[in-house]
Amino acid sequence: MRTLLILSVVLVSAPVANAADAPPVSFEKDIRPLLSDRCFHCHGPDEKTREADLRLDRKEAAFAAEDGEAAIVAGNLKASTVWQRISTDDADLRMPPADSGKTLNATERDLIRRWIEQGADWNEHWSFVSPKKAELPNVSLVGGIVWPRNEIDLF
Repeated sequence: MRTLLILSVVLVSAPVANAADAPPVSFEKDIRPLLSDRCFHCHGPDEKTREADLRLDRKEAAFAAEDGEAAIVAGNLKASTVWQRISTDDADLRMPPADSGKTLNATERDLIRRWIEQGADWNEHWSFVSPKKAELPNVSLVGGIVWPRNEIDLF
């Protein structure tokens, strides 16, 4: 009886994990590779192979509402058709489709779920981001030696 009581207290006081507690999901590291490998063939840049007039390779298209629905709605799984389609038990609706030869395992679906719940932060590919000048680091010179001759030497 005492063991049951202790177990009950431990279970009741254990924290419940939610999206806010989970480590942040990286779009560049976790989500873009999944979309690229599993989704872009049918929902990517090639309009000849694009299905359902849906692009998941561009943020504007992935978040755009078409007929009152959007593929991705930041923070809202129920409104995100991407989540509905990858998590359904209905084989006729599930994405990626069986005949594509592609699948999402439970861990990959969980990453997408957490990403949407965490706000679906979408970063542009680094090659499309303009470089910004970095702040010069504060370097303390040892023994009064002055060797930096230009800004790059400080790095």
